Amino acid sequence: MRTFLTLAPAPPAEPHPDAGILVHTMSPTAVAVLLLLALVVDYMSVGPNSIRDRVAFVLAVPAIREGFDGSPLDQWTVQTASAGIEQLLGATGGAYIAGASINVILGAGVGLLFLYVIGCMLPTKASKKLGRFATLTFPQSPLYRLNTRLWIAAILLGLMADLPGGTVGDLTRGCVDFVTGLVAGIPAWMFGAA
Repeated sequence: MRTFLTLAPAPPAEPHPDAGILVHTMSPTAVAVLLLLALVVDYMSVGPNSIRDRVAFVLAVPAIREGFDGSPLDQWTVQTASAGIEQLLGATGGAYIAGASINVILGAGVGLLFLYVIGCMLPTKASKKLGRFATLTFPQSPLYRLNTRLWIAAILLGLMADLPGGTVGDLTRGCVDFVTGLVAGIPAWMFGAA
């Protein structure tokens, strides 16, 4: 008599009670001040271009994340991007790729955007070891104009940094959380906006 061992699939893991809930590290006033500071740094071209872009981006992403994550703007952005991906997949005419997960594709797109931003933030000297990846930059904007590509990247990462999965997703969330902690005290230090 043979006995067959069957393995039952493991029950799905319960999500952590705090999953998807943003714990704010700044007051609404501090978020507004930080966002204004990022806009002024970029708009008035404070400092050399390479440093200005990095400073404006590092100030903007936490302000957008803290101020707008989970808002109607965040929901609209995710829904619009998902609808666009769904339309592209539907346009394949029933090809195998049409069965791809929209959420995973959206998360992968945000993760790739994060990798692009890392290339833009690296010093050009790193190109000796990392190649052309370290020479990526946000395009230069003239005086009294916002750097459009920088702000698009900051808004998308600020709103959707929680979407990527895997190692890139962990790295994306970890970096955004680290930068948020890094700049959270600036509004209080500069203007008393605790």
